[in-house]
Order: sequence, then C-alpha cells, then structure tokens
Amino acid sequence: MTDRNRDAKNEYATRGDIEQAVESLSSSDELRLEKFASYKTRGLGRKAVYRDHEDLLSEAIKSTWIGAEDPNAGRRWRNKDVSFVQHLLGAMRSIASHWKETVDDCEAKLDSDLTVETEDGEMLSPVENAPSDEPDQERVLIAKEQLAAIFRLFQGDDDAALVIEGIREGWTGTEIIERLALPKNRYEAALRRIRYRLK
Repeated sequence: MTDRNRDAKNEYATRGDIEQAVESLSSSDELRLEKFASYKTRGLGRKAVYRDHEDLLSEAIKSTWIGAEDPNAGRRWRNKDVSFVQHLLGAMRSIASHWKETVDDCEAKLDSDLTVETEDGEMLSPVENAPSDEPDQERVLIAKEQLAAIFRLFQGDDDAALVIEGIREGWTGTEIIERLALPKNRYEAALRRIRYRLK
C-alpha cells in the first residue's frame, strides 16, 4: 500500500473507532442527538412514514458502520476532522432529506393534515367544506315527493309498481325481469303503461 493510499484510508474511522465513539457518548451527547432526531422527524410530518427519531438515529449509526467496511456504501466518518456527534447530526440531516424526497407529494393525506386555524381560532377543514357529489337536501326531498306521486299513480298496478321499484334501484330491464320473477311480456306491458301515464 502506498503512503498516499494509507493516508486516504486513515482519513476515515474504522469500526473500532466507531465502537469507541458510541461507547464514549455522554448523556448530554445522547440527549442532543435524540432531540435533533426528534426535530427532524417532526419536520417530516407524514413523510416520515411512521418512522420516528429512534429510527433516524439508528439509520445514521448503521450507515456509519457500513461506511467503515465499504467505501462505496454507507456514510464515512472523517474522525480526524469532525466529532462523532457532528458526523451523526450531518448524517441524520441527509437521511431525513432523502426520506422526504422519496415520499410522493400526491400521496393521500389525513383530514387533520389539511385543517388550518383562522385568526379567530376557528379550525377550518377543506374536506368538510368541499362540494359533495351527493345531491343536496332540497333535491333529495323533491325526488322523494316525485317518486311518491309516481307510486300513487300506479297504486292498483302491481306490475308497474314493481318495475318502478326496479328502476329506482338502478336495475336494467333484464335485472328487473330476473330479480322480480316478472315475465318479459308483463314487464314490457308495465313499462308501456308507465311511459304513457308519465307523458
């Protein structure tokens, strides 16, 4: 090995260096790393995809272990230039950024993610205020009244009443015949009576 290659290899921590650094972390170092990891995962919101601060810190340490073994994978710690804590902070920053980029912005969101607070302190949900595909109350009431009037027209005509009920259910002519056991000729006759009366 040339002096230049030996010097390049010595720029990075070995597994032994990393083991020693992990064991040497003080309680204040651990707290600082935990708080930073919490801050970064909270900032990701739903883009954290159920990963928490512990996952982020573990990923940074695991990636550093991998980097010590394989220069083409993981994260390499320049232990002569940067403290272990600083290295992990940078690794977590990078990993969190990568997590954020890999989550699709078009992914479904929770209603609670979209709710905003007005200046008056009122919580507004765009989902609650979105127009519905359902007909409004007035149209539903009018439709019910019209249907009741149509049924009254055919009160004494059982076949017509059955056909109207099938149409209300959204069934096709074939489905009405099959589901209601109505012979085809009676179905067609009832349909003609309905069309005639409703003109």
